[in-house]
Amino acid sequence: MRRWDTDERLTGITDASAMEPQVRRLLEAMRRDGWVTEDPEAHLLPHLRRACGSEWLLLGERLLDDGVYEVTVSLSGDREGVHIHRDAIRLLSAIAEPAFFVRQSEPGVFDCVTGVLDGDPPGFKSHGHLVRLIVR
Repeated sequence: MRRWDTDERLTGITDASAMEPQVRRLLEAMRRDGWVTEDPEAHLLPHLRRACGSEWLLLGERLLDDGVYEVTVSLSGDREGVHIHRDAIRLLSAIAEPAFFVRQSEPGVFDCVTGVLDGDPPGFKSHGHLVRLIVR
């Protein structure tokens, strides 16, 4: 099966284990009790509001019981597919910390983990945020 529309090779050049230590560090931090910070409406929402500009309309936000901060937005214009994905990552980058992971989990839904790991600049204690961006 092709990996994209013009893929003729059908396989990559190697595995991704070169980045495994970094991903493992993030996973280990995420498992720490109390790693997800409180008050995302105070720490994240102002940055997201500013980043919305004229391209995005913030429709709602709420903190779920599992610590996920759910933010619902609409995107102006007629974007589709990968363009929505890239615009969503640009919006989420307004809250990016040294560790930043985004995955589109379903159409219009982008799950993000961002945080500071032990030893990351600027030297704060390790902490993080879970954000689910829903694009309507």
